[in-house]
Amino acid sequence: MVQRMLRQMSGTQRALAGWGLFIVGLFTLVLGIWFNHYANFPSVETVTIATDSATGLGAGDSVTYNREARTVAATPVINPDLPQTPVDLEVRVDYFGWVPRDCMISGGDWCLPWFALGHLVAFGGSQLMLLGVAVAVLLGRRMTWSLAALAAFLAMTELVLLLGNVASEWLNLAQGPLNWTEQNDAFTIWAPLVLGNNVGISWGAIKDFVSINYNMGALTFIILFARWIQSFGGPMPQARAAEAVSPYGRPLVKGAE
Repeated sequence: MVQRMLRQMSGTQRALAGWGLFIVGLFTLVLGIWFNHYANFPSVETVTIATDSATGLGAGDSVTYNREARTVAATPVINPDLPQTPVDLEVRVDYFGWVPRDCMISGGDWCLPWFALGHLVAFGGSQLMLLGVAVAVLLGRRMTWSLAALAAFLAMTELVLLLGNVASEWLNLAQGPLNWTEQNDAFTIWAPLVLGNNVGISWGAIKDFVSINYNMGALTFIILFARWIQSFGGPMPQARAAEAVSPYGRPLVKGAE
């Protein structure tokens, strides 16, 4: 159905649809990068100041740090035996301080950060941009060396995004904020299944399981998509004939009276 719709478009319609997708994708990409940039700022910065200066400070108080007035985020714990005391200071961002920061969802030792949403939005924008260029420039045209080079560049960019950037960012997220490491157990296998031994599955193993299956799934999708694209050079797929319907709303069968 999608192939028939795309191939029945005129050159002008394909150009308008393709460049429209490209512009929407470009806007989405910029929006995702902008959101990711400001969501990456921490809401609190821990600094060390002299214990004498930290004594008596409470949440909401103002303190001068590096010649800049800062707001104390939480009342510091003072140890008079130490010359320095860690103090949490609020991080202010001009103009776009309303962008959410830190964690969307968090637990005891893990965090799903807001900037991950920016990554997803930017990735979606990149896909719309590549699809738009392919529809506007490549689809419905006789292949030349220049168009083949452009198609190869688009394919290479898509492979880098799917098998490089996405896989890398997943590992950064899992090993970083999510804290999916070998030291954290996800669950313990039922003892009778492992001869009474205490065997657990770590979050690090689940991280690797997700990574391996993503790469296999992405490779399978790439192969199937490539085969589907090859069919664009063949004859137009036949439209499904409409079924004859009797006055009573039931399909007519050949040979029936």
